[in-house]
Amino acid sequence: MGSEVEEGVVSHLAANFAFSVFIPTYNRAHLLNQAFKSLERQSFGDFEVIIIDDGSTDETAQLIQGWKESVSFPVKYCFQQNQGKIAAHNTAIKLARGQLFVSLDSDDTLLLDTLERIWAHWLSIPDAEREQYSGVEGHTAFADGEVCGSLFPKDRLVSNFLEVHYKLGVWGDKKGAIRSDLLRQYPYPRFPGEKHIRDSILWEDLAENYKCLYVNEVFQEIEQHADGLTANIFKVRMLNPQGFRHYYLRDIMRITPYFSLKHHLDSYHRYIRFSLHCNIGLFNQLKVAPSKLKWLSMLPKGYLKWLSDLLRMRRMNIKRNNPSNITKEMV
Repeated sequence: MGSEVEEGVVSHLAANFAFSVFIPTYNRAHLLNQAFKSLERQSFGDFEVIIIDDGSTDETAQLIQGWKESVSFPVKYCFQQNQGKIAAHNTAIKLARGQLFVSLDSDDTLLLDTLERIWAHWLSIPDAEREQYSGVEGHTAFADGEVCGSLFPKDRLVSNFLEVHYKLGVWGDKKGAIRSDLLRQYPYPRFPGEKHIRDSILWEDLAENYKCLYVNEVFQEIEQHADGLTANIFKVRMLNPQGFRHYYLRDIMRITPYFSLKHHLDSYHRYIRFSLHCNIGLFNQLKVAPSKLKWLSMLPKGYLKWLSDLLRMRRMNIKRNNPSNITKEMV
């Protein structure tokens, strides 16, 4: 059994593999075989697997031990107390020795040639330009073959997350591989007592400095379960207000040509909403907001949404500890 890794891993660790495949799991021993079998079938073998067990109490550890002994590629297993997927991701990237980092949820399946195709696309980028790229991204699809969300406007597109999602309007779950050295430089921020933050905060940060290669190919088959994050998104938001406040604060601070006025205003009302959930008063919110006028215009909507959240939390019996360990930087 593994344990939590030590701090201080630097960004220039030597890459011993083409890929590190990260599987976060929590009490999903009944689903893990799907992900495992898709890795065993890969047509490309230059990869390691990193499994972060986020405090499982089922037979996950025994299942993984048996699997480790039966496969030809290296499998690293690390058990940590339940802290959520972002903590698992931050742990995994410290352990990673792959050039590219792929996340694979415990209930999802890589297509049999996914790693081979991603690696070919990565190598197709000229050597002299590759340092300017964060990685390669394609699509996910459901079991019937339907692509999740929309396609990219070109079959091979060089762009960035901000342009693709906010200017070109591409939506839906996507799948790709990101450089491990960059991910070590951009860990997910964490807040006391919370386990989640929006994944896109990482992609938006990378987009400000790096390009990405987008291809209209399906890399992963996905399923959605009743205990997944997507099915419980309101509860996730309400139990993690500091992380969501941080995300929307970054959004209203971000200077980019890709955000429309509507997007900025939406981010302002959500910044107000989650600031109130964090017990941050209106005066302190206004002090931080870069546009006082936009903040004032969105105050009624943000305030009403906060009140609506409180009523819905009561109906759903969602309870949380009041976030009291808010850093000075937050206010």
